[in-house]
Amino acid sequence: MGVRLALKKDLMGLDNSGLLTADDVRSHLKSKVGVHTCEQSFSIISKFNDSHCQIVCGEFNKKTPLKYQRHRLFKEILYTRSSVDAWFNSQTSHTNQ
Repeated sequence: MGVRLALKKDLMGLDNSGLLTADDVRSHLKSKVGVHTCEQSFSIISKFNDSHCQIVCGEFNKKTPLKYQRHRLFKEILYTRSSVDAWFNSQTSHTNQ
């Protein structure tokens, strides 16, 4: 993590808040996917990137369990950890079927 990113996260006050930036979500997903194959890891992170891009563009599908909010000062999109876990579980259940 770069100094600029670390300072920004410190200023946003995300420690122990249960909120994750998109980069935090990607690293969280990588740690959760660690037990799966590399192909599944790439697939899940790609699906998150697609969802994140839709949110940034304002074209987000309301049916997904990803819950987010924008930081008031930095306008960064922040996801709740519980919704990321629910989204991950829904993605892994789809790939197992």
